[in-house]
Amino acid sequence: MDRVESITTASEPEGASPGLSIPQLPVDVCEQIIGHIATRVDLGYRFMSGEPHLPTLTSCALVCQDWYYLTWYHLRQRIYLRGRNDVLSLSKTLRAKPRLHEVIQQVIISGASPGERQPIRHLGTFAAMLAGKAPRLLWITIEDAEWTIGSVRMEDIGFLGVFSYIDSLHLSNVTLSSVAQLSHLVSALPRLRNLKCFNVSCLQKQQVSSASLPLNCANLVDLELRWVAPAVEDLFVHISRASRVRNLVHGVDVGFDPSSAVSRSQTLLDASSTSAEAVELHLYLSSSARDGGAIDATVGKFS
Repeated sequence: MDRVESITTASEPEGASPGLSIPQLPVDVCEQIIGHIATRVDLGYRFMSGEPHLPTLTSCALVCQDWYYLTWYHLRQRIYLRGRNDVLSLSKTLRAKPRLHEVIQQVIISGASPGERQPIRHLGTFAAMLAGKAPRLLWITIEDAEWTIGSVRMEDIGFLGVFSYIDSLHLSNVTLSSVAQLSHLVSALPRLRNLKCFNVSCLQKQQVSSASLPLNCANLVDLELRWVAPAVEDLFVHISRASRVRNLVHGVDVGFDPSSAVSRSQTLLDASSTSAEAVELHLYLSSSARDGGAIDATVGKFS
């Protein structure tokens, strides 16, 4: 990026004297301001309360052409891919701007329409086409997705192993055909330490066998699951037994069958009890469970 010596911060007022100087800021000061804003962007914050700093960074890009170039790379720390065309466009951009290879930290794979669970065939396209082209990628998020059988080739998922820095995997609002898909995805990420599942359903109903455990599950230290299908919860139980989980966050839906929910969750807590240092529990109480007895029974078992 070509640098300019200073950036105008105010336009010349009408009727001003010809010799009136225009207030300016040195470009390095502007760069530090934008860099400070960018460092406040928490890649995981959006799952809780939105992205309060990202709109500010976007507004900076609209101030003037110089500020646009100062913010361009910061805005591309997080990349959204909602279809195959987005993957092709990203590949083209990486060829045109090699510096961007080192900038990307998070990739979000989602369905074409935000808020609707739709097929994510482009997950395989991303893995195969961009393997090794984002060496600083730390985080993969899959959201608003329906992972149907055969839509993503398992051999393509294997290409994710080339992204050697990835240590976090998040699934949010996802429907799996089989919990084996999640297991295979985890196995493809050798340095994975952080696994989160939020509102993940699964068409598979039978219990998970310990034989289907991810090969690298012993490396996981941070687990979070909130409102997931029993098969997914069962997989987390097996992972907890095989790993040294340090931090566990669990969301429980105490609905029409609170005893069943408590029993499954107690199994998870027992599985991680030998290694967990911090446990965070979230209870969702539907109208059928808003009586004192159900709440006392649930909290009592967890304590």
